Amino acid sequence: MRGRSHDDVRRELLRETIYPFKDLSPYRKYRDPMKKKTMRNDRKGAIPAEQAAETVKKVARNIREVSSTARETVKKIHGSEAITELAEAVQEATVATKDTAKEIGDTAKEIRNSHVAATTASAVEETVKAATETIQAGENTARQVSKAAPKTTGTIKKGAIKATKATKATLHQAGRSSGK
Repeated sequence: MRGRSHDDVRRELLRETIYPFKDLSPYRKYRDPMKKKTMRNDRKGAIPAEQAAETVKKVARNIREVSSTARETVKKIHGSEAITELAEAVQEATVATKDTAKEIGDTAKEIRNSHVAATTASAVEETVKAATETIQAGENTARQVSKAAPKTTGTIKKGAIKATKATKATLHQAGRSSGK
């Protein structure tokens, strides 16, 4: 016979402390929270009265311990004034939020009443109009340049050739003068 596993011990303790009266009824079906299947007690599996009394005592002991711990915790929290401090912090945050919302509302009203939005929209429209005119002027200039470009290009080439020849001649003469 092998020993009981940790899970078996945990199940039994859970059953004894949380569900003490489920084991008392030999006909009642119940679901073990640690197992997937539904179990049923029969007459053979009924627990003796001494064991039931012991289980009730364990439950009562657990209830006393838990309530005592809860009572001490509440006293410590109350004594530390943590709840009062938390309430004051929440109140301060609420007042700050209310003030911020009011300031935002006032600012929105000022903007609406000062017609800043309308003036800004008008300035944007004027800027768009000026940009459109500038683009049209640029397009017209580009068309004019392309029409005049063949003449200009030829003139520039001729001028560049003349300038190159003049530079070479000057360099050539400067070389002769320094060489003599």
